[in-house]
Amino acid sequence: MPAQPIVPDDLRTRLSRIRGIVLDVDGVLTDGRLTFDEEGRELKSFDVKDGMGIVLMRDLGYRVGLISARSSKVVEARSKDLKIPPEFVMQNERDKAAAFDRMVARWELDAHEVVAVGDDLPDLGMMRRAGVSACPSDAIAIVRDASALQLTRPGGSGAVRELCDLILEIRRGSRADKPGPVAVPSPQQPSEGGVIRFPGRG
Repeated sequence: MPAQPIVPDDLRTRLSRIRGIVLDVDGVLTDGRLTFDEEGRELKSFDVKDGMGIVLMRDLGYRVGLISARSSKVVEARSKDLKIPPEFVMQNERDKAAAFDRMVARWELDAHEVVAVGDDLPDLGMMRRAGVSACPSDAIAIVRDASALQLTRPGGSGAVRELCDLILEIRRGSRADKPGPVAVPSPQQPSEGGVIRFPGRG
């Protein structure tokens, strides 16, 4: 099993303030391979554990959105399955930084409250806009170097679940698969020391 990513204290503080997650699709939610059947229909494989992480985050009140440079009916189907609203699924976006800005505005969040996950050059713009940038372990070198958080799992194989678990562990002091609060409270001002405290179930 890969080791957990090293998360310094300042990054833990930034992750504790996250309220939204923006994900690239190819190479983050999938392994980046493009497969076509004999009739030219595109096929993609998604990790069920990544999907469960997204559902957990969504049900706890976090915003989740997808930004892809390509357009695919498979992505539409998967996002529908995960109950990600259509307005939070942006496809055929060549300027991902601009798409990120629109997504954050729709959520009525500040950029520092959002983590962006990418694996290749087109993702750098949105990653630089976000409060926290993250990448799968198999992202290209320039993206790994630009990421505040390098995950230990590759794209399409649990990287997104790893991120979800990490955010919830930092924010609630527990793993995503353990009991915890059922909703993300309204934003609070950081307490002294910069860490926002969230109440448990009560």
